[in-house]
Amino acid sequence: MSHSNYIIYFHSILRYLILLFTLIVAVQSLAGMLGKKKFKSSNKQTALVLLICCDLQLLLGLALYYFRVYATGLLNGGDVMSNSYKRFWAVEHSVGMIIAIILIHMGYAVAKKNMDDDRKFKRLFWFVFIALVIFAATIPWEGKTGVGRPNIPHLS
Repeated sequence: MSHSNYIIYFHSILRYLILLFTLIVAVQSLAGMLGKKKFKSSNKQTALVLLICCDLQLLLGLALYYFRVYATGLLNGGDVMSNSYKRFWAVEHSVGMIIAIILIHMGYAVAKKNMDDDRKFKRLFWFVFIALVIFAATIPWEGKTGVGRPNIPHLS
């Protein structure tokens, strides 16, 4: 079994932690915003766990980009944008995830700022919610035409 198979396995498993923590941070932020609550250190810690998971996922994703896109020659041939499989892996998935992770970083930066709690919850919510939408749209879910992967990954 190649090292990239292990990387893709952990990359696939980690997506569920990211989706879970993204959802938790979004719900906490929405509840804080609507309930006019205090922004607690636990809110910041949950956002930090999300950030760490995203950064780890980014590192795994960059390794996979090298092994599965660059090193295999997927970018060769000049047909990346006209080939839906190549376009998804070389552009849509990669760029979408990087944008979503940047939004998570921006959300965490807000969580660290000294500002009123309502604004903090509101900004954190929108950064994380938009990231969640991008994550959901660019994950290669099982059944996604031409690029889908098993929802429950297996080592093979």
